[in-house]
Amino acid sequence: MTNQDTKIPTKESSEETSKLIDSKELVGKLGYLNILHEGEVYRLRVTKFRKLILTK
Repeated sequence: MTNQDTKIPTKESSEETSKLIDSKELVGKLGYLNILHEGEVYRLRVTKFRKLILTK
């Protein structure tokens, strides 16, 4: 799957464009991605059952 634009409806407008990114591009071969948000580090990882988990 490649990057695509997806239309997502919102309250402010009837449609808004958002990027669609394949999770494999984010987590890579390691299977996780560290994300810095508001000074806190979160980890997005793929479980052995191929689910995504976001932890602090």
